[in-house]
Amino acid sequence: MRFANWGFLLLLILVPFLHRWWLGRNRPARVRYSIPIPATIGSRSPLRLWMGLKYLTLVFFVLALARPQTSFRQVERNTQGIDIMMALDVSASMNIEDLAERSRIDVAKDTLENFIKGRQNDRIGFVMFSGEPLTLAPPTLDYGLLLKALHQASIGVLKDGTAIGDGLALAVGHLQTSKAKSKVVILLTDGDNNLGQIDPATAGDLAQGFGIRVYTIAIGREGRVKIPVRRRTLLGGEVKTYQWMDNALNPELLQLIAKKTQGKFYRVTDESALEQVFKEINQLEKSEIKAKEKVRYDEKFQLPLTLGLVCIFLVQLLERFGWRFLP
Repeated sequence: MRFANWGFLLLLILVPFLHRWWLGRNRPARVRYSIPIPATIGSRSPLRLWMGLKYLTLVFFVLALARPQTSFRQVERNTQGIDIMMALDVSASMNIEDLAERSRIDVAKDTLENFIKGRQNDRIGFVMFSGEPLTLAPPTLDYGLLLKALHQASIGVLKDGTAIGDGLALAVGHLQTSKAKSKVVILLTDGDNNLGQIDPATAGDLAQGFGIRVYTIAIGREGRVKIPVRRRTLLGGEVKTYQWMDNALNPELLQLIAKKTQGKFYRVTDESALEQVFKEINQLEKSEIKAKEKVRYDEKFQLPLTLGLVCIFLVQLLERFGWRFLP
């Protein structure tokens, strides 16, 4: 609480002087009685009520002129977010269970979900690719829509293969017109480029030309790995078996793309390592938030002004009607 025109409060000093001046000017005549009169009779005089209301009127009007105000702090936030495109490999090899007995695709989707939930002011989009790319969500602040798109990503929907160049080029295309202060592509794959129309190095050049950083993540182990195969039984059920296959990665290619775009390359062979990768990316790519604090004041003179008017109304009632009925 504060008073914007606190100088008016000095007028309250006049109240006791006005009271003494009024008593001196309107001193009543003395009458002597031969019988004792109780002292409480004088205290019941309606004159005291009339004078009290007049003084209260003055006090309330002075408080209203002083303009009491309440204050609270208001914070204005100016956010400069980051535009992020996530490109996830959904080729058949992402079914390989070599990350703590979990498939690569399940671990990747869980980690991406946690990453999305950890952002606040950034537009994020999502692209999945195998032998061809597909946009499931353009850059958006609607994280609910984005998470729904992530949950819909599955293996076997697109043509099989690994078209890293096409997936990266599609992600870059969503960011080329962005005006964000920072533009990022997170590319997660478990194989080498073996399909597609655009060479991955060329897609990296496109990202570099548009000022887009690319974080490349190679997930899974190389060499002989086992992949689950589901077979139907004669009774209509399903049985999961495993077969061995050779898994090939091209870390040199992913390193080249990351270096060319001033991003970073990560090699991930277990679930906890992938979580650490996204924690690091979270720290590297932070939104810029500028907070400006200002104090806002709300006027509260209405209450004393209203009370002063009420007192005036009561004084007028006493002067016009009250004295006719009070002794």
